[in-house]
Amino acid sequence: MKYIEMTINTSKNKKDIIEGILFDFGIYNTEEISSDLVDELDQDEKDWDFIDYPLLNSDKNIFTIKIYPENIEDAKNLKIELEEKNLGKCLIEEKDDEDWANNWKKYYKPLEIGKKLAIVPEWEDYENKNREIIKINPGMAFGTGTHESTYMCLELLEKYVKNDDEIFDIGCGSGILAIAALKLGAKSALAIDIDEKCIDASHENASLNNLEDKMKIEKGNLLDVVKGRADLIVSNIIAEIIVDEIKNLKNHMDKGGIFITSGIIKERRKMVIDALEENGFEIIDELDKNNWVAIVGRLNV
Repeated sequence: MKYIEMTINTSKNKKDIIEGILFDFGIYNTEEISSDLVDELDQDEKDWDFIDYPLLNSDKNIFTIKIYPENIEDAKNLKIELEEKNLGKCLIEEKDDEDWANNWKKYYKPLEIGKKLAIVPEWEDYENKNREIIKINPGMAFGTGTHESTYMCLELLEKYVKNDDEIFDIGCGSGILAIAALKLGAKSALAIDIDEKCIDASHENASLNNLEDKMKIEKGNLLDVVKGRADLIVSNIIAEIIVDEIKNLKNHMDKGGIFITSGIIKERRKMVIDALEENGFEIIDELDKNNWVAIVGRLNV
């Protein structure tokens, strides 16, 4: 099976800007080559996305990011944008790996989040009676728990989901946030995404967790296909889309409703907070992790 590997030769001080651009292109998992990667991440080994351990001994002057775009057009457009903004030199290669679809799985292990949740790939064994286990097969859809924005959303869901809540997960990716909300006591969850791969992954993951009866999955553009109201809405996408959608939230929640959002790099934090406050939300909580921000607003109008 052929796949596309893109190598971005850059410097560490440009990493955060590059990650924001990658996120806009729908690329969330990266492989970093640098000698000080452990200090850079400041995370436990179980939280790393894709790391080849010998790379930790690389030359200290090297900082390279490897990504795997889905198609050559995206790779070329990304190369143009990064190089035009002087963010690095990019190399695009088409490679052949008969087991590419499975090789990445060796890097994805059970991940404990907060006090109550454990994200477990379907091919791994894990037991812990003190945690709610979420079985995940992410496929090509975003949402494994390893990315900072997903991790923080899961932490905040643990804090704010109440028994019998109705949940909307807007831009659901793998469906992980809707599934987590149900595992934490929500009565029902509506998961929405415009990408067919995400819809398929969400159906598969709902089935893995025996939640087909509580989790409704629809294909659509954000809140455009939503009817009814939720107690809590969660959306882990990107800042610009979040800002555009905030004005529609009050049509789908009552006063006191909770909105949890991430996919926001720190540079765009104020933009999201300003939009929330302008639309009647009080900021009641906030997390940050490795230049990513998660924000919680409560509707007060």
